[in-house]
Amino acid sequence: MIQIKSFTFNDFQENTYIISRNNQCIIIDPGNYYDNENIEIKNFIDSKNFIVNCILLTHCHIDHILGVKYLQDIFNVDVFIPAGEEEMYKSSENIAVLYGLNSYNHFEGVKLLGSENKLSFGDINFDVLNVPGHSQDHRAFFLKDEKACLSGDVLFKNSIGRTDLPGGDYDTLIKSIKNTLFLVGDDVTIYPGHGPLTLVKDEIEQNPFLN
Repeated sequence: MIQIKSFTFNDFQENTYIISRNNQCIIIDPGNYYDNENIEIKNFIDSKNFIVNCILLTHCHIDHILGVKYLQDIFNVDVFIPAGEEEMYKSSENIAVLYGLNSYNHFEGVKLLGSENKLSFGDINFDVLNVPGHSQDHRAFFLKDEKACLSGDVLFKNSIGRTDLPGGDYDTLIKSIKNTLFLVGDDVTIYPGHGPLTLVKDEIEQNPFLN
């Protein structure tokens, strides 16, 4: 059975997730930045004796990538980013400085996610959803059997992702939510990039941005 562990990291209160099955795990959107956050996520992985298969990014905004280099240095795993966000990722050092994140360390050797609609890492299998709008090539990772979707910054509880950041577009975001994300099923739990969990059904019925 797949387990999902969440952490809330950095000044942006970003949600980092560890998806695990048996002794294997995947890290999604590592936002750990401060020393205590680095220790917390490393100690959790070590305490479970997990083998880390990879680091996977929904998108490349700075708050979702702050911990990539730290974790890649420790576990020496592949880091996958959406192909359409490669240039944004490459500019992360400059963006970090703009936000005063002067301790950010950049990892260059990423691998690009193209048009894949499925990903498999060990015993963990995702459907990949293309959901641009918050950023240019944003992805969501859907665990169909678990009825869980790691949605990054597309959809939040009673809210939606910002569209005033690089690669954002409001109309595109709304289409991504209604035409892609909402189709995963009413009973699917959304694991967002910020804030609490929510259900697709609740957002269809109650989200003021989508009614």
